[in-house]
Amino acid sequence: MLAVWPACASQEARPSIWPPPDFELTVEQFRGDRGAPRVVRRVQFAADGLVFYACAERVLRDDETQLELPLFDRLCIYRLVPTCVRALARRLHRLGIGELDRQQGEASAPDSDGLGVTWQAFGGQKVIAARGRLHGPMAEILQVVMQHLPDGEVFAEALRSDRQVVSVLRGVPAPRLDAAGALAALVELLPERPGDPELVLHAFALACDLGQREAAVGLLEQWQRLVAKAPAAGAFADATTNVTVAALQRLLPPQ
Repeated sequence: MLAVWPACASQEARPSIWPPPDFELTVEQFRGDRGAPRVVRRVQFAADGLVFYACAERVLRDDETQLELPLFDRLCIYRLVPTCVRALARRLHRLGIGELDRQQGEASAPDSDGLGVTWQAFGGQKVIAARGRLHGPMAEILQVVMQHLPDGEVFAEALRSDRQVVSVLRGVPAPRLDAAGALAALVELLPERPGDPELVLHAFALACDLGQREAAVGLLEQWQRLVAKAPAAGAFADATTNVTVAALQRLLPPQ
């Protein structure tokens, strides 16, 4: 079952332009294993307050193409109250997230953990890649993001500022390591996010890992329909060029 927990202290929301209807923020932490970035942590905030937070220590791998899909088997799904998601969207805007350079941090640290940030609002989109220790507005943005994570959850230490992270959330449970539960939660979440191929791909990977071939085939077909309409592009898009139907078919559990 998908447990969506309310978060932040609730107050009545007055009419506002915040958040804009198309507001969305996705932050991914990449680990530079063998020179190919691998997603190990992901959080996604939507305009309706829904938050998807997940971690992956394992991958599903296609040896022929070296494709590796993260297995997000540790996750937490919760919903920010309207005043909280409004404040989050406004703070990001005031920190100038839409005006930042697309490369942040230290260019001399190519093998360190990195971040991919995708922000959209008011019809615009910004994709940012960051490595090494962060400073200025980007460090402030990461601080704000971590304030909206479950208690004790942080992104890579090297990317953090020296300030203590004080969570603004209330009542959000810690993420739980449970591959079957994570798959069930993702499948239940997909109708709320019907246009998100990344979530479908995450569910596909878990279904394959659990040996659920029928579910995996259905998710693969759904992913194909979505990417045919709007191919995904991210901060580390070069790492996803080998995500092909043929590669994904090789990952399917045996019949």
